[in-house]
Amino acid sequence: MTTVSATYGVPVVSTERATWRDYFQMTKPTITLLVVVTVFPGILLASPGQIPHMTLILASLIGTWLASSSAAVFNHLVDAEIDRHMVRTRKRPVASGRIITRNAVLFASILGITSFAVLAVYTTWLAAVISVAANAFYVLFYTMYLKRRTVQNIVIGGAAGAVGPLIGWASVEHAVGWPAWVLFLVIFLWTPPHFWALALKYKDDYAAAGIPMMPVVRGEDVTRRQMFWYTLSLIPVVASLTVFGAAGWVYLVGAMAFTLYFVWMAWKLMRTGDSKLAMPLFHYSCLYLFGVFGALMLDRLLVAL
Repeated sequence: MTTVSATYGVPVVSTERATWRDYFQMTKPTITLLVVVTVFPGILLASPGQIPHMTLILASLIGTWLASSSAAVFNHLVDAEIDRHMVRTRKRPVASGRIITRNAVLFASILGITSFAVLAVYTTWLAAVISVAANAFYVLFYTMYLKRRTVQNIVIGGAAGAVGPLIGWASVEHAVGWPAWVLFLVIFLWTPPHFWALALKYKDDYAAAGIPMMPVVRGEDVTRRQMFWYTLSLIPVVASLTVFGAAGWVYLVGAMAFTLYFVWMAWKLMRTGDSKLAMPLFHYSCLYLFGVFGALMLDRLLVAL
C-alpha cells in the first residue's frame, strides 16, 4: 500500500481499495449495537403487559441502527483530520484515505434518509424526528463543536447516544413517557465513565490531537474521581424504575447487581490510582448496558408472556 500522508487540512490518498469491511467499520458497529439494544426496553415499557407487532419492533430496531450508523459515518468524516493524529484511529477508512469524502457522504446520507423513512412509515413521525435530532446533535454540536472546545464534551455529547429508549417509546406512542427518560438518564450517566476509561489509556493520543478530554485537561486523579461519582449516581436512577412501579424485581435484582459491580470497579480505579484498571472498566462498561437493559427486557417479557 502506498499512502500520501499530508499536513493539516490536506487530504490523504491511499492506493488500497476500500472493501465492505471499511464501510462497515465506519458505522462503529459496537457503539451502534449498544444504541440498538436500548431501544427494545423502551418499546416494552410503552406497551405494558403486551408485546407490540413484530413489524413495529423490527422497524424500530432497524431504523435506529441505520440512524446510529449514519451518525457514525459522518463522525468519521468530520474527525478525519483528528484521527490522523491519533495512533488508535489513524488507520480508519476516511483518515487513511481508503474511502474518499464523496463516497462517505453518500453512504452516510443514504443511511440517514433510509432510517427516517423506516421509522416514519412503520412506527411514528416522532420516533423519526427524534432520530434525526439526535444525529444532528451528535454530528453538528458534539463532533464539530463540543469535542474540540470543552472538557465537558463527552458529558453533554452523551445525550445523543442516550436516545434509544426515547425512540423505542416514541415508536409505540406519540409522546415519550417518564420511564423512557429514566433510561435516557441511565445511558447519559454511564457515558462519562465509559469514555473516560478509554481516555485514560489514550491520554497522549488525545493531547496530540488537541482534544480537551478530562484526563488531558484536569488530570488522571480528577478523572478517576469523576468516574466514580458518575457510576455511584446510577444507583438511585436504576432503582427508580422499580420504586415507582415501571419495572419489577427481576429487573431490580439484575440491574442493581451490574450497577454495584460497576461502582466497585470505579472505586477500585480511584482508590488505587492504577490507570491499568481503566481498560477492564471500559470493557465491563460495554457489558453493563447489555446487563441492565437485558434485565429490563426479561422483566417486561415475563409480565407480557
